[in-house]
Amino acid sequence: MTTLHLERGEYGEVSAAADGGLLVELTEAGERRLVEQCARRAASLEERADQRAAWLRSLSTDELVALATSRFGGPDPELVAEGARRMREAAERMAPALEALRSLGLLGATSDR
Repeated sequence: MTTLHLERGEYGEVSAAADGGLLVELTEAGERRLVEQCARRAASLEERADQRAAWLRSLSTDELVALATSRFGGPDPELVAEGARRMREAAERMAPALEALRSLGLLGATSDR
């Protein structure tokens, strides 16, 4: 939850909306405060996302799988992204060995599937 504190000069009229919400008319100063608050919040969320991504990268594969399978309804999107990143890395590392096996005729071409 985020709180936006507006000083008296930053808003004009405040009224109740039909759906139970509030309508707040902002002055230019209020608009500036809102934009500044949103920018700070976005930076904070981005920093947290970066920290979470770094934490996910630090987990072992077993820990990542355990975390992904522990959530009802499937893993969070960032867990899926980290799993996919690890699979891409593994495929890139295996590509030379697979190509060598193909060139020796020990492994069929990918179009043989």
